[in-house]
Amino acid sequence: MELALPLRRVHQEGERGQVLPIVALAVVMLLGAAGMAVDTGYLRYMARVQQSAADSAAIAGANELAYPAANDVQAAARADAASNGFTHDGANITVTVNTPPASGTYAGNANAVEVIVSATHGMFFERVLGVAAKSVSTRAVAVFGTANGAGNCIYALNSDIDMNSSTINAPSCGIISNGIMNLNSDNITAASIGAVGSISVNSSTFPEASPSHAIAAIDPCPAIAGCAYLAANPPATTPCNYSNLNLNSVTTTLNPGVYCQSVNMNSSTVTFNPGLYVFTNGLNSNSTTLNGSGVTFYNLGSSYNCNSCTFNLTAPSTGNYAGILFFQPPANTSSANFNSSGGAGIQGAIYLPKGTLTTNSTFDTWLLIVAGDIHMNSSSVNVPLNSTFPGGARHGYLAE
Repeated sequence: MELALPLRRVHQEGERGQVLPIVALAVVMLLGAAGMAVDTGYLRYMARVQQSAADSAAIAGANELAYPAANDVQAAARADAASNGFTHDGANITVTVNTPPASGTYAGNANAVEVIVSATHGMFFERVLGVAAKSVSTRAVAVFGTANGAGNCIYALNSDIDMNSSTINAPSCGIISNGIMNLNSDNITAASIGAVGSISVNSSTFPEASPSHAIAAIDPCPAIAGCAYLAANPPATTPCNYSNLNLNSVTTTLNPGVYCQSVNMNSSTVTFNPGLYVFTNGLNSNSTTLNGSGVTFYNLGSSYNCNSCTFNLTAPSTGNYAGILFFQPPANTSSANFNSSGGAGIQGAIYLPKGTLTTNSTFDTWLLIVAGDIHMNSSSVNVPLNSTFPGGARHGYLAE
C-alpha cells in the first residue's frame, strides 16, 4: 500500500505534463485563426473601399471626355482616387488610367476609361507568420454617356425625388436621384430611372425602363454651354433697373435688367422681352400669365414662387444663355415652386442645384431639370424623342 501512492502521484504529474503543451498549441492555433480572420476581414474591407475609389475615379475620368481639348482624363481620375484615399505614388499605391481600356468588353472604345487601383495594405496578426503586407488590385471601367447612349434630363443632386400622380414622357433621356426615390401612382416613360438610395414604388407604371439602383450623378452644368457660361460669368447686380416692383391686375411688358428687392405679380399678364433678368430677391407671382421667348431668369435671392400661373416661357436657342430658362447659382439654396393653371409650359432648363423644386405644372419640350430635391405632384413633363436641347447632359457611368 505504501508503493501505490507514489505511483499514482507520478501518473498524475505525467498527465499534467502532456496537457500543457496541447493547451499551449491550441491557444496559439486559436490566436492564429483569430488573427487571420481579423486580417482577412480588414483586407476585404479595404478591397471594398478601394473598389469604390476605382469606380469613382473611372467616372471622373469618363466625364473629362466631354472636354477632349483638355486631355486631362488621367489627371482627373487620379485626383478623384486621391480624394478617396488612394494617392498615386508609383510604389505603395498605383492608379493606372487607360483610355481606351486595355482589356475587357470595352477594350479599344474611345468613349471608355479604365482605372486600375493597386495598393499594399499592412497586416496585423499575420506579421508574426512573416506576412507584413498584402497587395490588392481593383478595376473599374466607365463609359461617357449612359447605358443606352442617352443623357439624363431630370436630376436630384442633393437628395430625393418624390412624384405623385405625375406623368413623365422622356423616352430619350433618364431620371436620376442621388438620394431616395418615391413614386406613387405615376406613369414614367424614360430611357433610365435610377436612385442611389432606396426606391419605393406604389401603383406606378413604366412603359420603358424600370427604376433601379444607380451610382451618384454629378452636376451636368459644366457640360452644357449656357449653364457653364452663367456659372463662370455671373451677371452684375448693379445698377438696379427696377426696385420693389409690384404689378396688380395689369397687362404690361418688362425688359431685361436687374430687379432689386421684392418682385410681386398678381392677377396680371406680363410679357418678358428677350434677354437676361436678374432677380436679387426672388419672384412671387399669383394668378399671372407669364409670356416670353428667348428669356433667362437668374435668381440670387429668396424663393421663386408662381401659384396658379399660366406659363408661356421659352429659353434662348442661341447665344451665351442657350437653353437656360431658370438659373440659380449653387450658393443659393432657395426653393422654387411652380403651380400652373395652363399655357404652353416651360421650354428650357431649370437649374437650381442646391434648392428644392416643387411642381404642380405642365412643362413642355426642350426640358432639363437640375435641382437639389424634386417634388412633383400631378405634374406633366414632356421631353420629345427628337428633342434638340443643347444639354441632355451625358455623364460617365460604370460599365464594368
